Amino acid sequence: MARAPSPDDTAPTDATDALPPARERLLRAALRLFAEHGYAKTSIRAIAQAAQANVAAVSYYFGDKAALYAALFSESFGQMQPLIEAFTREGLSLREALQVYFEGVLEPLQHGEMARQYVRLHIREALEPTSQWEVELERDVRRPHEALARLLAAHLGAPVDDDDVHRLVFSITGLAFQVWCQQEVVGALRPQLLTAPGAVPAWTARLTEYALALVAAEAALRRAPGPLSGADGAAPAP
Repeated sequence: MARAPSPDDTAPTDATDALPPARERLLRAALRLFAEHGYAKTSIRAIAQAAQANVAAVSYYFGDKAALYAALFSESFGQMQPLIEAFTREGLSLREALQVYFEGVLEPLQHGEMARQYVRLHIREALEPTSQWEVELERDVRRPHEALARLLAAHLGAPVDDDDVHRLVFSITGLAFQVWCQQEVVGALRPQLLTAPGAVPAWTARLTEYALALVAAEAALRRAPGPLSGADGAAPAP
């Protein structure tokens, strides 16, 4: 039995033969337009036109505009759950676990402009939140944060709800997201740090060592005599 033709099958052959499949073109076009204009100001028609696809292709591949938007967050550079499972698997040393974490988080930087558009998309979502915001916060922020907190708490012999453990998690994840968010600055001041062969693996190796240094500093603080913070969690007065 022949399959039902997709909406893109009616596009001129000479216009699409050298292009990626329609679904991929729609994702790429949607990423750029949503990042530039936000969800509310981006139309299905504009996405289809930019992707050189029929408007009906969005319904065929994704269902509607909201589903296409959601797909950008889950498909553009993968999901966090497989990475969580990778860096928390049994038998890894802390160094190995942190290296796996940074490899997964930083790998998309090798995609250049698409990675920069992905940052802009997240900034747009933070400034102009849609229903996707809560999904992102739970799936791609809270879950990996809590997984790292459990990992570091076990290493330090501390309770997982310890505020200083969570300060450490924010500091370690901040190493990676600082690179993500400063791509344009790095590109202007020291472009080879993102574009040279082996640039991203070099970041992975360095950030792993920086993170281990932060963990060692936290462990040393915990061994130091005297209170590390006041009763309310604030730093003690000098």
